[in-house]
Formats: sequence, C-alpha cells, structure tokens
Amino acid sequence: MTNLEKQFDEALIKNCDIAKKECDCNPARFLQTLEKFGGVKTAKEIIRKGRLSDNFDKLQEADRLELTMEATITKSQFLELFTDDEVNSCFEVLCEYGYFK
Repeated sequence: MTNLEKQFDEALIKNCDIAKKECDCNPARFLQTLEKFGGVKTAKEIIRKGRLSDNFDKLQEADRLELTMEATITKSQFLELFTDDEVNSCFEVLCEYGYFK
C-alpha cells in the first residue's frame, strides 16, 4: 500500500468517525470492508457496481456530503488513485445531490 493509499484510508476512517458521532450513521460494514480490502479497492468496487457508499442518504439529509466516500475521491490529493471515469462518476452523483453548487 502506498503512502497516498494510506492517507485515503485515514481520510475515510476519519469521515466515518465524524459521521457516526455527528450524523447518527453506522459505518460498521463499510469500515469492515475497508479494513479487509483497503479504501481504494473498496471504493472502486462500489463505483463499479453503480452503488452509493453506505450512509450516503443519511449524510445527504444531514447536509454533510463532504463526509462521503464520493466527496473524498473528488479531492485533488486523491485523484491519481482513481480513473477519470471513477472520479467523474462520483462528481456527477455529488452534483445531482447538490454538493457542488
């Protein structure tokens, strides 16, 4: 695992902790998958399946989409971990839900 992949995992874990404390989310399943496969592989699989990350709807209702896996993927520091199509998929979903206004 590269240093950037570790940073991505750490960002996801931090966001899950905040979501759990502040938005009444239960990211247990996502965290288990993250621990088993790593953040990049987990994210790529969720995107490939055309799904939204766990608790996306709850975070959207709480106006906290910045805590989603999708928002983390679109951060400039993590772009090189993903293909343009993967990043664009996340960007489109976030636009659809009003994150980028």
